[in-house]
Amino acid sequence: MIDFVLGAVAMACLVAAMFFWRYWRDTRDPLFLFFSCSFVLESINRTLVSVLGSWTEGQPKLYLIRLCAYLIILAGVAHKNRPRPPADR
Repeated sequence: MIDFVLGAVAMACLVAAMFFWRYWRDTRDPLFLFFSCSFVLESINRTLVSVLGSWTEGQPKLYLIRLCAYLIILAGVAHKNRPRPPADR
């Protein structure tokens, strides 16, 4: 049953990644690309948890994947909020 739930969560992460990818393709806003990459990493993380059978969450390597996903989101937010020079008119 745990594998089924992990598979469903991995699939949901991939669906979210596809939505953000489509929004990025339409708007070219980099924040959507950062979110899409983060959700792909989350999907990979859930799949590895299921395949490796480490449901106890005791694998530090799996936490590093999740940490990278969250750092990508933070980088996207920082990129979105960085100051931009005023446009010349």
